[in-house]
Parts: sequence; structure tokens; C-alpha cells
Amino acid sequence: MFETPRPDSTEVRYELKLPCDAAYLPQTRSWIRLHPEGFRVAYPTRQVNNLYLDSPGLTNLAENLAGQTERRKLRYRWYGRLPQPPVFQAILELKIKHGSVGDKERLTLDKPLNLGRPFKQILADLQSQVPPDWLPWIVKGNRPALINHYQRDYFVSPDGLIRCTLDYEQTFYDQRYSVRPNLTHILPAKAQIVIEVKAPVEMEERLERAAANFPIPRNRHSKYVDGLLSGIF
Repeated sequence: MFETPRPDSTEVRYELKLPCDAAYLPQTRSWIRLHPEGFRVAYPTRQVNNLYLDSPGLTNLAENLAGQTERRKLRYRWYGRLPQPPVFQAILELKIKHGSVGDKERLTLDKPLNLGRPFKQILADLQSQVPPDWLPWIVKGNRPALINHYQRDYFVSPDGLIRCTLDYEQTFYDQRYSVRPNLTHILPAKAQIVIEVKAPVEMEERLERAAANFPIPRNRHSKYVDGLLSGIF
């Protein structure tokens, strides 16, 4: 296993996900608004975008399907609608999971991400910008696998300790067979929404109670896995 790189920023938190059918979107907003934690809007709704990088054998996908508790996932992330031409500032993230504990390490890159270029050039630019301790992850995750985007609503408890997000209008684009980024052919994924509640690791019991107050079960969920599986099966 590679050593985890030193990030620009990092956050460790306990995370619980509650996925459900997209038809429940109006109800989910009511559940959040009436929740005992007293959630209030923390940030304006925005579009979240990701370009996921995996190994040629899709190791990240296989580890998730096998139920492996220790997992790492490499992605570009940016926010907002895609500009034309598709050139924008993105952040490189290494998402680390230890069961229900998530650790997200971020690296700010000097060059903007240009989705109008071939992937070969995008990956060469990426390798030229990262410090040495990030390189093993870039070499391992050298296959663009998936682009997705979705809308995210942000909420927080009055004391700021419990955060809640609501993700909806998910769209997925398979990148495995493309020389250039594919932003036109959408995968036929099931329409889902995801409530996620998050808190510092020492707030685990309170977070468990917060999740239990939603009338849907919590479950393991990965947008990356959902997107790729919709293109495989």
C-alpha cells in the first residue's frame, strides 16, 4: 500500500448515507426541514462534478463490490456548470474510507483542467503538477473511468456540528473507451437521491441518532460504483 500523500487540506469525519428513489425528492426536503437537529441552509445549492480515475483493472470498483472497508478513490472535483470551452480550475482529491469514517485529502493544481483535450494530455499535465508523494496514486489511477455531476443542497445543525447534504439530478458519463472526455453520451443509471449526514468522529452517537430520524434506511452507497455498473450491466 502506498503512503498517503500530504494534502493541501484534509478533513476526517463520520459519514452515513441514506439513498432512496428520486421520486421522494419533495419528501426528503421536508424530512430535513422538520428534522430534530434543526437543520438550516448552510450554503447555496450548487452543481458538483467529478472525473474519477481508476486502475486499468478498475481496482476501486472491485474493492467496493468486495466490501473492502479500507478504500481509496482518486478524482478531479470542480463546482458549477461546465463552461464553454470546458476549461476550469479543479481540485485533485484522494477520498479515503475506513468503514464509515471518511478522510478527504485535497491538492490544488496550478494548471486548469481542460476537458477539451485528449486524456493523454490531461494525465500528462496532472503528473507534471503533483508532488512526489502523490505520484504513486496518479500512476495507479491512470485510467479515466467516469464523469458525473449532480445538484447538492447543504444543511447544518445550529451548533455547526452535524452537516447534512442532499444530492439529486445525478448524471453519469462513461470514460473507459474514450480518447477524449465524453460529455454527451449519458449512462442509463437509476434515478436516485442521497441524503448524507456527517460529523466529527467523536460525534458518532449523535450522528447515528440523526440518521435514525429519517424514515429510510442507511446503506452503503457510491455514486462512482452506481455510475460504472449502469454502463457494465
